[in-house]
Amino acid sequence: MFRYALRTAGFAALYLAATVAGLATAASGSGVRLFWPAAAVGALWLVAQGRYGRRNLDVIALSVAAVLAPGNDGGLLHSFVQAVPQVVPALLFAWLFDRRLPGYWLGHGDRFRRAGAALARLAGVAALSALSAAVLLKVVNTDLGLGEAGYVFVRDAAALLLVVLAARGIRRLTTRRGAEPTDRPRLTLVK
Repeated sequence: MFRYALRTAGFAALYLAATVAGLATAASGSGVRLFWPAAAVGALWLVAQGRYGRRNLDVIALSVAAVLAPGNDGGLLHSFVQAVPQVVPALLFAWLFDRRLPGYWLGHGDRFRRAGAALARLAGVAALSALSAAVLLKVVNTDLGLGEAGYVFVRDAAALLLVVLAARGIRRLTTRRGAEPTDRPRLTLVK
């Protein structure tokens, strides 16, 4: 449980750093940022922690981080409302990702999965999540135009797709193929 709490704290710190980085980019008149890495970090958080069976705790932690994130200047209720377009799409992405691509995050079943079909499913999951983010942001921010909502959709879908592909690439580079685990007993022939 201690390691889980450390990972959760690490993801919360990464989420807050991503929020600060997103706030440092240029914004439109209605507040849409050029880059918003917090959307990808929130989804990555819920996907990476999903295998530990405590997603409800991660959603609560992500919600608290989104409420406490810098840039929510309109009071507590405003902060809660602004957190909804951050948390709901991340949760939707993690849930759909687990349903449509089970084990994909860890590379399980890659031998049996066609690369093109898996990429198409990943793109579909990212698109649905980004669409929910754009719709929720449009509902929360009435000043948001349709063009800006479309930009949020493209920005977040591309970020989610690229983050998952980058994480899988890094995981492939860091794991050695064909290496035997050291804790598995070896069978030897005895004379």
